Amino acid sequence: MNEDLNKEFRLKLIETFRAFDAFCKRHQIQYYTAGGTLIGAVRHQGLIPWDDDVDVWMLRKDYERFLTFRGQVEGHYDIMDSRDENYWLLSLAKFVDTDTTLWEFEHYPCITGVYIDIFPLDECDADKAMALRKEYDETSFKLTYAMAKHSMSQFLTLLAHRDLGTFVRYLKDSLYYRPGYKKYLQEYEACVQKIKSSKGDMYVAFDGLYQEREIYKKEWLAEIVKLPFEDMEVDAPAGYNEILTQVYGDYMQLPPVEKRVSHHSHYFMDLHRRWTIDEIRAFKKRHR
Repeated sequence: MNEDLNKEFRLKLIETFRAFDAFCKRHQIQYYTAGGTLIGAVRHQGLIPWDDDVDVWMLRKDYERFLTFRGQVEGHYDIMDSRDENYWLLSLAKFVDTDTTLWEFEHYPCITGVYIDIFPLDECDADKAMALRKEYDETSFKLTYAMAKHSMSQFLTLLAHRDLGTFVRYLKDSLYYRPGYKKYLQEYEACVQKIKSSKGDMYVAFDGLYQEREIYKKEWLAEIVKLPFEDMEVDAPAGYNEILTQVYGDYMQLPPVEKRVSHHSHYFMDLHRRWTIDEIRAFKKRHR
């Protein structure tokens, strides 16, 4: 994104976060700022300058109640999850601005819009968490690969650019994983049920990126503190320092300049209206 579009996107993202926060307060659903969003709140009192998403946690009971409001959110917002067609993010939900269009990856044809990512936190015993996390990673990765829909144009483009590594990986998605979709879905759903029924002395972010570093003491999330975030205040776990230190180390230290970049993809985006998949494909075809 160029500088002007990035600024507009960030303003829309903050607006969506404000609507999400109001929605949760209105319906008494507790959330916690998480990940880079929590670092942003503590270190920058807002979005990290080079970041372009918002992540929050919900304890499983609040997460499941949050999902019951799908299709009933006030204004131009809604909740998306695995019940939406081609939604490939499995066990995390999104609070989305339905007046915007965002298609992130070409091979996952799913329209979201500017969104807030909501990650569930589940209970687990510390000595069982990593084994369950390993099982979850294996089943969710296989299912995600099986859901990819690679087009012939993608394969031809990869060949033209001599990107043989990605070409082989996409070929494996199509020929190996995709035929096993139903089996992988059953394995994944069985694992999720095991996670939902687990109890223990820790909270685990099974969809997080940092594995054993995302096993948290319950006491760190026992209380809520308010932190300034742009022109609002957001909810954060009182043990945010312990959480961030465990995951990131010295989180107050800025990363090297070359790492101050977004890690998200925007295959197609429009911040002013909602497009359908067919409309985007027709537009892309006209502008090749």
